[in-house]
Amino acid sequence: MAEKLLKPSALKRAALSVLLSLVVCLRPAAGMQPCPSEKELLAKARIVVEARVKSFLINDSGLLLGEGIPTRMIRADLEIKRVIKGEYSAKEAILYGSVFAPGPIRELAVMAAIFGSGDEDTFEVELFRHELDDSGAALFLLNSCTYWKFPDFMVDLP
Repeated sequence: MAEKLLKPSALKRAALSVLLSLVVCLRPAAGMQPCPSEKELLAKARIVVEARVKSFLINDSGLLLGEGIPTRMIRADLEIKRVIKGEYSAKEAILYGSVFAPGPIRELAVMAAIFGSGDEDTFEVELFRHELDDSGAALFLLNSCTYWKFPDFMVDLP
């Protein structure tokens, strides 16, 4: 029985891939190279969309990880208004990120709060596809070195 529980399953590998992806995508720490400029991030992005944040959650991921390893994740459900760069035919997308990485957490929360309020409720974001394994399972990651551009009024927020 114990041997059966200890064998790595596809679900365990996928969960570990998600966690490692989130850790790898953290904003570079002191001593590491900073992210490229906004212009460079846009140039290297494969898919960029204009979107609205329909919902924004910070919650436990449900991943079964070792003691002391943070399991909280960000989930942003997007409504796609238009494709700016690349090809993406769906009208919705879900971004996943880590709460312990510096990133646009505040901005996404504000964008979710003003959803549907007018022309300034959209922003530009790269849909950075991350393959979990060879089976084709993938998700869109929001990390600190992906392209995003929020409306100008976001700069003046406290």
